Amino acid sequence: MTKANWLLIVLISLSFLTHFMFLNYPSEVVFDEYYFGRFASDYLTKTSYFDIHPPLGKMILAGAGEIFNIKTNCTFEKIGYPCSSDIFLALRFLPALFGTLLILLFYALIKLLITSDTTALIGGFLLLFENSILVQSRHILIDIFLLFFGLLGVYLYFRAEKSITKNKKYLLYILSGLSLGACVSIKWTGIGFCIIILFSMMLRMADKKLNFKKFFTFGCLIAIPIITIYLAQFWIHFQLLPSGGEIDAFLGKNFQELSFPEKILGINRAMLNANQNIASSSHPASSKFYQWPLMYKPITYWSEESNENNAQINLFGNPVIWGLSSLGILILVFSIFFETLRREIYSSDFIAFFLLTSFIFPLLPFVFISRSTFLYHYFPSYLFAILNLSIILNWIYKHNKKFLWIIISIIIMGFIMVLPRTFGVSFDFWL
Repeated sequence: MTKANWLLIVLISLSFLTHFMFLNYPSEVVFDEYYFGRFASDYLTKTSYFDIHPPLGKMILAGAGEIFNIKTNCTFEKIGYPCSSDIFLALRFLPALFGTLLILLFYALIKLLITSDTTALIGGFLLLFENSILVQSRHILIDIFLLFFGLLGVYLYFRAEKSITKNKKYLLYILSGLSLGACVSIKWTGIGFCIIILFSMMLRMADKKLNFKKFFTFGCLIAIPIITIYLAQFWIHFQLLPSGGEIDAFLGKNFQELSFPEKILGINRAMLNANQNIASSSHPASSKFYQWPLMYKPITYWSEESNENNAQINLFGNPVIWGLSSLGILILVFSIFFETLRREIYSSDFIAFFLLTSFIFPLLPFVFISRSTFLYHYFPSYLFAILNLSIILNWIYKHNKKFLWIIISIIIMGFIMVLPRTFGVSFDFWL
């Protein structure tokens, strides 16, 4: 077995360990588990609800509850509200699993794009040691599903681009569309991943590697599954939940009598209005898109203060990775204007332009959103900032291996330093 394979096994093992270790701690409601834990329970108890996001993410969470056959006796009344540890273990299981698989998918995408085991391993370990994404994937939250399906859609698209067989290429485009459809069905901001694919196809057209006929054909193979998944989730949602209760207050008492297209339009219109009516900057931890590369305003998800213990769970990233990745984006921007730098670091002009646009496009929706936004909304762009950093670190590795290992050591130290805030243990316990 090669050294790269051994390192991949280590990566997989550490990924499972960090995501599943002490998963039912704390057995109390953490941050937006107040919402998503309750919504998942609503499916299990057949209770109608209304949310500003599409239903797929909550249905995935509820699916785990069904598989584990948990008792739905937790009301998730407020942050810090205690419930059975079995409930938290069951409902946190799939976010943790998707978080684990995201690291492997990230490794696979880098290897596909860059064709370098070293760069892919560096990228995988960078994502492994990023505390903020680890926190987001250890609780009853849905953003990790968005990241996974969005990145999977990108991966399948490039697999299709590299495929020689026509039937396999078409199948991969369809699968990419299905994954992107799932991404948008988690949160509307998943549209950023769709724009990434669209612009990549446009770049290929500009480079005369794709004519308009193929652009239209491949676009339809991706777009139709996106629309199909988005509509299908609502059909399932309507079948699972009865009328009455909370949903009638938003959609009217006669909502369930509407035909299917009218129900789709009605619920999406209500979601849009609800999003627009959320007060701007109403939350003390809210931040703007241009502040996120500086890790502005980390969020306290949970805290416990007593004479014996002082612990917190924070959405706080690894400061070393966060800082280096932001610096890496500046290097990427400079490389666009200086060909010598671009050719020195990046394997092709396409990779450089793809990374820059993939960083920018997921941020674009937040330019026009007036409601409160938070640091975790940066994650889709942050993935590509980390991918870019892995390429830069591989370039450093080629020129000075010792310097790279110094950087890796500092990154690990940053991860360990933030770890108490990641797992919610006191610094005294950690020391």
